[in-house]
Amino acid sequence: MLPLVLTLGLWGWLSYKAMEKKIYDDTDLILQDYAYGIISRKLSGDSLPERFNGVYNTYHIREVSEEYYLSNPQVSYYEGEAELVNLEEFASSRMRRQLFRESDGRCYEIVVSLPVFEQDVLVGHVLTWTVLLFAVLLVAMLVISLIVVNYSLKPFYTLLDWMDTYRPGQGTGTVPDAEDIIEFRRLADTARNVVDRFEHQYAERKLFIGNVSHELQTPLAVCSNRLELILDRPDIPEDMVDELVKLHRSLQGMIRLNKTLLLLTKIENGQFADEVSEVDLVALISDCIGMCEEIYAYKELSISVNIQSPFTYEMNEQMASVLVNNLVRNAFIHSAKGDTIVVNVYQDGFLVSNTGKSPLDEKMLFKRFYQPGGRKEGSTGLGLALSYAVCEHSGMALRYEFSANRHIFNVNLKKSK
Repeated sequence: MLPLVLTLGLWGWLSYKAMEKKIYDDTDLILQDYAYGIISRKLSGDSLPERFNGVYNTYHIREVSEEYYLSNPQVSYYEGEAELVNLEEFASSRMRRQLFRESDGRCYEIVVSLPVFEQDVLVGHVLTWTVLLFAVLLVAMLVISLIVVNYSLKPFYTLLDWMDTYRPGQGTGTVPDAEDIIEFRRLADTARNVVDRFEHQYAERKLFIGNVSHELQTPLAVCSNRLELILDRPDIPEDMVDELVKLHRSLQGMIRLNKTLLLLTKIENGQFADEVSEVDLVALISDCIGMCEEIYAYKELSISVNIQSPFTYEMNEQMASVLVNNLVRNAFIHSAKGDTIVVNVYQDGFLVSNTGKSPLDEKMLFKRFYQPGGRKEGSTGLGLALSYAVCEHSGMALRYEFSANRHIFNVNLKKSK
């Protein structure tokens, strides 16, 4: 854009200067012919024309000394004021001064003049049309460039639109192709290969996580049961009991992590897609709040529940329970003693908020294993990732914002099921 404007601007300026010089050169040529004609008549002894030739052209002849003749240039041009006799006024004029000598040795100086206001008007018109031409050319070139670029890059923009709509694990669809343009065809082939390779790796990763989680479920449960049996024995030393309790707590954390990963894999694989029913979200939220109030009674939290309207939604009941429990329990877990928790339910969603000191990292918040402020005992770091996956696979949207020193998690419908 800038190089184009500079190039056209330089071209316009040079064109204007060239035409301006041509106009003034033509004026000097007129003065030269006018002066030569008068000098020829003077030297040949013919009668001279009237001093005021027409309205504008004037001349003056005077005899000068030899010294003046020799000390001044033979021809010179300058700007000055010339009398317009018919208009009885003076006007800015272009003047030519020329010295010449008669055969008897007498020296003369002739000054011819031509008013320049017509030339100034002409130069002004030239400038106006040059600027107008510059503007028209600039706009035309920009429009043509945009049309040509948009037409030429249409396959590229189509490919970008396809990439914007692509979601891992939800099928690639048909990759747009540009058969007429080799470079875009190669780009489309490369994009297709990359996506196919990524889809294959994505499917293998989900399968691996699902298989590992499923295979670990039984041995983890067996180990937990055996630890409980050992802890029930009366002959175990007290120091050994403490170590076994710690081991049992760690094992329970592994079991929770394994169950969460298994559930997350099932959600991403769409295994709950057919198991849907009309779920009363208000009832789930009320039950979860009541349970958490008992568990976290020692925090003396203030709970504000505002149910503006019923909220029922057709989805998997287990997924709905996971969504509500994760968001409500997080609010209780991450609230300090005496804080306030607010739950609002409206026609097409609900929000859960709790007091906070600083905003969370929105880019990492719904990533797996992300735990703000460091790892906490008993936390898998998968709660919000699981909630986000439930919303994505159930036609809902989960958004986070930090306002008035409060963490706000908002769930609402983004499309009708």
